[in-house]
Amino acid sequence: MNVATDSALREAAGLARQGRFAEACAIGARALGQHDDPVLHALVGALHLQLGQFADAVPHLEPAIAAQPGDNIVRGNLVEALIRVGREREALDHCDEAHAAVDPSLRLRRLRAHLTQAAGDMLAAVDSYSRIIATDPGDWASLNNLGNALSSLGRFEEATEVLARAARLVPDSPPIQLNYANALLDAGRFDECEAQLRAAAAAFPHDPYPLTDLFAFYKRLGHEEESIQALRAAVALDPGSAPLASDLGQECAWRNLYDEAEASFERALTIDPTLSPSYVGLASVYERTNRESQLQPLQQRAVAAGADAETGHFIHALILKRANKFEEALAELDQVGEAVIAARRFNLRGQLLERLGRSEEAFEAFAEMNRQWAEDPSQPRERAALYRDEVAHAEQLMTPAWVASWSKPVLPALDRPTPAFLVGFPRSGTTLLDTLLMGHGDMQVLEEEPFLGEAERDLGGPDALASLTADEIGAARDRYFEKIAGLIDLRPDSLIIDKHPLHLNKVPVIRRLFPDAKIILALRHPCDVLLSCFITNFRLNNAMVNFLDLDDAARLYDLTFRFFDRATAVLHPPVHTVVYERMVEDPRRELEPLVAFLGLEWRDALLNHRSTAIARGPVSTASYAQVTEPIYRRAAGRWTRYRRHLKPIFPVIRPWVEKFGYSLDEEAAAT
Repeated sequence: MNVATDSALREAAGLARQGRFAEACAIGARALGQHDDPVLHALVGALHLQLGQFADAVPHLEPAIAAQPGDNIVRGNLVEALIRVGREREALDHCDEAHAAVDPSLRLRRLRAHLTQAAGDMLAAVDSYSRIIATDPGDWASLNNLGNALSSLGRFEEATEVLARAARLVPDSPPIQLNYANALLDAGRFDECEAQLRAAAAAFPHDPYPLTDLFAFYKRLGHEEESIQALRAAVALDPGSAPLASDLGQECAWRNLYDEAEASFERALTIDPTLSPSYVGLASVYERTNRESQLQPLQQRAVAAGADAETGHFIHALILKRANKFEEALAELDQVGEAVIAARRFNLRGQLLERLGRSEEAFEAFAEMNRQWAEDPSQPRERAALYRDEVAHAEQLMTPAWVASWSKPVLPALDRPTPAFLVGFPRSGTTLLDTLLMGHGDMQVLEEEPFLGEAERDLGGPDALASLTADEIGAARDRYFEKIAGLIDLRPDSLIIDKHPLHLNKVPVIRRLFPDAKIILALRHPCDVLLSCFITNFRLNNAMVNFLDLDDAARLYDLTFRFFDRATAVLHPPVHTVVYERMVEDPRRELEPLVAFLGLEWRDALLNHRSTAIARGPVSTASYAQVTEPIYRRAAGRWTRYRRHLKPIFPVIRPWVEKFGYSLDEEAAAT
C-alpha cells in the first residue's frame, strides 16, 4: 500500500466514523483512481452499502473478496449487496456452508439461512437456523424463521415448539404471534389455535390481521357464521382498506347476502376505483340477482375507472351469456385471464359449452372447476367425509328401539298452522317448486334457511332428541318461529313451507318439534340430480363439498335416501312426492294433489310462475338464472349426454333409479 493510499484510507475512515459517509466514499473513489487497491475497494464498497447504493457497492466488493477470500466482513458486505440488487444465486454462492461455518459472528450463517429459505431449500434453511439458535438461543427472528421453515416441510409439531419460544420472547410482535397460531392450525391443534388467535386479537385491538387470520381459521374449519363475523370485525378495524372490503363482499356473495355484498364492493370501489375484484364481484351479484340490465353500465364504469381489461371481458361475457350469445361469450371468457378465480371461470366456461351442445368439453370444464375447489385450504374432501359420517351416524340411530325410547311429553297446540317441510336432494327442482308455491297467498316459503338445523344443534344434536322435555321442545319451537319472524313478515294464519333440500336428513327433529308436520319430497332422475350437483358452483359448506367428486356425490345420495327411507318407515310422517319431470310437463296436474295434501284450496295464481319469480326478488339457490324463465324441459334427461362420465356411479344409484320409477336406459322416460 503506498503513502497516498494509506492517507486516503485514514481520512476516509475518520469521516466514516463521524457518519460522513458520502464524503468518505468520494475520497476513497478518488484514491482508487490513482491506485487500484483491494483494501480501498473494500472500504468504498462498505461505504456504498452504508449509503444504500447497492449496485455501486458490488463492483468494489467483488475484487476485494477475490483478494481477501478469508475476510468475513467483506464477504458479508458483498452478500448483502448482491441480495439487494437481486442476485441471490450469486449471494448464496458467496456464503456457502464452508464459509458460514467459520464465521463466529453468525452473520454469514444468518445470510445463508435467509437465502436458502428464500430459494425454497428448507432443509438447508432449517440446518442453518438450528445452528444459529444453538449458539444464540435468544435470537427470536431466527426462531420465527425456523418455525416457518419447519412448517413448510410439514414438520408442524416441531414448528409449534419453536414458534412458541419465539412468541414468548417477543409477545408484542403480532406477526410472530400469528405465525405461532397458524402452526397450531397446521398441527391440527384447533382449540389452541383459536385461543391463540383470540388472544392476539385482544392483545392488538387496532390490528386487523389477527381477525383476518381468525376468519381464515374458521373458514378452513367450515364454521361459516364465525368466519364472516371475524372478517366483518377486521373491516370495522380498518375501514380504509379496499382489499378487506372487497374480501367481505366476496364472502357475503358466497353466502347469498347480496345487499351486504353489494355495499361492501361499492365501499371498496369508493376507496380504490380501479380495484378489479370488486367489479368482478358486483358483476356476479348483478347476475345472481337477475339484474342483467346493470351489467353494461358496470362494464363502462370499470373501463372509465381504469380497471384491467380482463375484468371488462368477464363482465361482457356475462352480458352475452344472458343474451344467449354463447359463442361470443366464450370468446370473451377466453380473454379473462386471472381476473376471475379459476373455479369461477371454469364454471362459466362449462355453462357456455353446454348451451352450445359441446358436452365433452363442458364436462371437462366442470371437472376442472371441482379440481380447483378441491385444493381449497379448508380441506373439502375431509369435510365431505365428515358430513357423510354424520349422516351415517344418524342412520344408525334410526331404529324402532331408539324411537320407542323417546320421551313422550304432552305438547301444547300451536297457535298457527304447523309448518310443512319441502325436502329433496339438491338440484331436484325444489326452487322451481317453491317458486310455484309462493303464488298461493296462504303460503309463506322459507328458502334454505338454517333454522331447523340450528334448533337440532341447540338441543344437543340427534343423540339428544330421545330425552327432550316439553319445555325444551316448546322453547325450540318458539325460537324457530322467532327467527322466521325476524326474516319475513310472518302472518298468523299462513302455512310456512320450510324448503331445504338436505333436510331429508332432519326427519327426526322435524317429528320431535312438529309431530304432525307434513313433508313434501321433490324427486328427479338421480342421474340428472347428481350431474347437476357436480356441475354447479356451490358454496363450499360441509354438505356441498361432496359434489366436487361424482363418487362422493353418489355415496351421499345413497346415504341420504337410505336414511330418509328408514326414518319415514320408523316415524311415519305424512309424505307427498312431487316429480320434477311431471311438474315441468304439466304443472297443474302435479300441483293440485300437493295443494290438497297441504289442506289448502287450489288457486290459479300457482301457475303464474314468472310473475311470482320476479316478485320474490333475489334467489339464493343455484337456480337463480332459471326461475324467471318460462318453465322449460331441457334439463330433463340432460344426463344422457354425459352417460359415459356417470356410468361408474351406476352401481351405487341403480337401486334408487329403479325404486323411484326411472331407468338408466337413454330413451326411457320418467314415470
